[in-house]
Amino acid sequence: MGNLRRVAVATRFQRSFIQLLKNAEFEELSAMDLGLTSALNTDYLLTLPIYVDWKRASESNAIIFRRGYATERQTGLLIVDKLDYIQSRLLRGLFSIIAKPLGRLGTWIAEVVYGAPQMPEIQEWVKRLRLWVSELPTSQQLFRYDEEDSDGLLSDNRISDKDLPIWLAAQSAVSRYEGILSSMGPRGRLLRRLLTWIGLLPPMPEQPFTPNDDSKASEPYLRPIFISRISLSDIWRPAMKNCGNNIWKRLKTSISILLSQSVLQEPAFQELILLYTKGGRNSGDKTEVPSLQLKIYEKIPIPDLPVIFPDKKLSFRIIDALRLDAATILGLLAFFINYKFENVLSSPSAIVLDVVAFSALVIYITRVVLGYKQTWDRYQLLVNRTLYEKTIASGFGSVHFLLDASEQQLYKEAILAYAILLKEEKGEVRCGKSVGDKCERFLYEVLKVKVEMAIDKAIETLSRLGLVVSQRGAEVDGGVRVQAVGCEKAYEALRQHWNGLLT
Repeated sequence: MGNLRRVAVATRFQRSFIQLLKNAEFEELSAMDLGLTSALNTDYLLTLPIYVDWKRASESNAIIFRRGYATERQTGLLIVDKLDYIQSRLLRGLFSIIAKPLGRLGTWIAEVVYGAPQMPEIQEWVKRLRLWVSELPTSQQLFRYDEEDSDGLLSDNRISDKDLPIWLAAQSAVSRYEGILSSMGPRGRLLRRLLTWIGLLPPMPEQPFTPNDDSKASEPYLRPIFISRISLSDIWRPAMKNCGNNIWKRLKTSISILLSQSVLQEPAFQELILLYTKGGRNSGDKTEVPSLQLKIYEKIPIPDLPVIFPDKKLSFRIIDALRLDAATILGLLAFFINYKFENVLSSPSAIVLDVVAFSALVIYITRVVLGYKQTWDRYQLLVNRTLYEKTIASGFGSVHFLLDASEQQLYKEAILAYAILLKEEKGEVRCGKSVGDKCERFLYEVLKVKVEMAIDKAIETLSRLGLVVSQRGAEVDGGVRVQAVGCEKAYEALRQHWNGLLT
């Protein structure tokens, strides 16, 4: 009975917690948010080299909620990042040169394989190869998920009284995260990109942007908000384009960009909430409820979303992995090519030379291993510093943050709606939606802020406090007539409500 009681308490807590998230205007990450993370990650040099352990993330029931969008700026010389960008551009040009003859070779091999007499083993091998090559890129899986599935399980009418709503939503959320976010390492991404250049893989299709009807609205406060993105390619390509084919001018422009201050801007999530459990739910007793872990972050760049997952693994960026791998392979090739194998019996002094040569080899391998470890430690330090700087609250402090955010959201909406109602004729409107439109217009004209006013929630709060009176109108559209009470009556209602809380 004790375990069942704990399950019942946990269910009530999770339902109340979901309502708290809704009051604070937190939403679960949508498929579009995940698609942006996957798409922007392909051209983001400053991204943290992380991929998520999806098996452990599923066991820990990880689920993420967001509130609002922002921009994350980075200003400075950024010389290291600019040098990385130059190297990546050179490597891309080198691979495009290599890809052309390899593409012809791949076409010839395909014609030979498909035209030759087919043995059962060859047919099976070709079938597996086709299946692997024709595998869809992760960003194409964005449209396999219905947006309603993102938050449908969090609605109260789809779960029973004995279910834990957050864990039910997390079970479908992790599979959605894994289906859209890439879990491929740097060498796998490099191989896939090379196969795309060769022609064995189809290029990632560009999804056209279709503006909605709000973008054509006459009123500025009704138009959607567009967040600009400034990457190194946005700085470099226009400058190189203006130089034309003049090599000397290109060189001077490159040096000027390299030694000048630059501003990079990336769209970010304003606030993120991570819910998960430690150790998952693998215990034998199914009625045992794991403890809920809660962390809140701010201004996490959209491409860096995987950094907040509880179970993640570090990997090398493509440029770093290629640099380290190339140095290792070239060094080992140089050693074995220059090494002379001699008969020990014919030349006893060869033993001393062998010892010296293999000692040099051991020292070189040690340096290579230390180089990998140094790069790994640098990544780990970068991840830890990012999480430390971006963390707003964790543990029980997160509950206090959510309570404050929920209260501020509710009462700021209520105060604004009440003030707008008082300005109306007789303090009365026929439709709550018109109050919401006027609130949005007021915030844009005074503060230059675009918001989507949750007017129904604001009127519900005002009605609960006794500050407005709602009456069902006789209009055809079934609208609700809302009337604000006077300031004196509102003061008396609030005083009685406050005294009721103290007694």
